[in-house]
Amino acid sequence: MRKLALLPLLFCAALCGAVKLSHDDSEVRVVPEENSPQPKTVVVRIVFPKEQKNYNKLPIHSQIRLEGFSLGTITPFERGKMLREDPKGQTVRVIIDNNPYVSYDQSVEDSFDENREYYDKILSFELPGNISPGEHIIRAFPARSFGESLKLEGSFNASTFYYRDSSKRNTLNVDLTKPYLTYNEPQGEFSGDKPILLDFYISNCQLSKDGYRVRFSIDGKVVRLLTAWAPYFIYGLPKGNHTVRLELIDKDGKRVSGIFNDVKRTITVN
Repeated sequence: MRKLALLPLLFCAALCGAVKLSHDDSEVRVVPEENSPQPKTVVVRIVFPKEQKNYNKLPIHSQIRLEGFSLGTITPFERGKMLREDPKGQTVRVIIDNNPYVSYDQSVEDSFDENREYYDKILSFELPGNISPGEHIIRAFPARSFGESLKLEGSFNASTFYYRDSSKRNTLNVDLTKPYLTYNEPQGEFSGDKPILLDFYISNCQLSKDGYRVRFSIDGKVVRLLTAWAPYFIYGLPKGNHTVRLELIDKDGKRVSGIFNDVKRTITVN
């Protein structure tokens, strides 16, 4: 079971680090924040592609069913005024293998599935990206209009499928029953006059000071070991392109195996 580890405010000062990343005097600070208000219940279910199914032609159709979360609306929280906001509003973010997320906000409303289970919304789309023969994993989760992921039991789903060759199993070196990290933000372009959201999803483990942690690096320099599953604000990142890296590490400081547990993204600060 995934549990949310909230960060006590009195530990904030201990976790807010600063590191110099350029030849000038600018410093990057990473500040933990409380999670945005969470709905009582959100359910995300990947219907297609079906678990362990082998598909023989492209495009591969996907269907995601969502309950308890509105799409296409701006989140009515003050945090949205502080951060970059997606004009699409609230979305479901979809990740194929370890590629950058793609956001979807269009759905068919008020639908029942084949088991007569009610779902608020059904999203249907073709899987993005270049699907090569072999094993693939799709992950899906809802995000606020300012990018923050929900961190509730049931608000995340993942499924393994194959294209043309189901004999290539475990090639991604991912066990969805063991601890793994899902990178969410930052991704894309950001304005330098606002903090940048750092956000991720943790599956099958909890973060703590003496257990699993997330190592956060920018441009090859370790900025902070994150010990709480919460959103973080990045301040002071200079203009230009930067490489952000997140790694899930164990109590001994070793990176947990699996491609999901070591992710790099290049972002731009304007």
